[in-house]
Amino acid sequence: RTLEVFEYFRIHQRPATVGEVAAALDLPQSSASMLLKSLVALNYLDYEPTARRFVPTYRVTLLGNWIQASRYESEAITEIMEALRRETGETVMLGLQSGPQIRYVHILAASYAVQLTVTVGTVRPMTLSAVGQILLGQKTNTQVKAIIRRNNADVDNASQRVKESEFLKEIELIRERGYAESRGKMTPGANVIAMLAPNDGNSPLLAIGIGGPMPRIDQRRKTIIEVMRQHLDQK
Repeated sequence: RTLEVFEYFRIHQRPATVGEVAAALDLPQSSASMLLKSLVALNYLDYEPTARRFVPTYRVTLLGNWIQASRYESEAITEIMEALRRETGETVMLGLQSGPQIRYVHILAASYAVQLTVTVGTVRPMTLSAVGQILLGQKTNTQVKAIIRRNNADVDNASQRVKESEFLKEIELIRERGYAESRGKMTPGANVIAMLAPNDGNSPLLAIGIGGPMPRIDQRRKTIIEVMRQHLDQK
């Protein structure tokens, strides 16, 4: 619930009342009030008594800055993502593995009116998403096979099940070229190009994807790949 509170403020980016937080998190107002007051006591939230609103303190921003500093020597991953969005105009997403799935943990919306829409917290089968496939490329074939079988068992639509032998050939191609593409496998009519994010060797692997309507991505595919390689240091 605490993380949901932080996500609420990340999305809305403004002070909020107990009632607003309670409604958003589907909590009784009394429970929301206790949770918010606990975070105030820990100095993660500040309370404005006149307006009766809560707002995150600077301490929240310090929770993960050590990760940024240790993983990226010269440029934070959020800055890399901002640069990718600025230069491509498309939706930029950051994902990590969550069991046999990929979970999106940070999203920058496209500047186009027609865009690929993804929300933070969304999970996708690793076999169907470009972000998942590029991470699968870092695993052994035995590990990949286990995830294929799990994903195939979990999906409801038979068309989303992959053939093991064909998928392993695709993973080998991904390993060779350094990027993956979804090409409508997860979202019909959309394409996502994904590459590994920089990593210090001691942290869980992350991947960055750039996605949008397939015709627009196809038209600028070469440029998008070059821009990603430039910022993600993939030759």
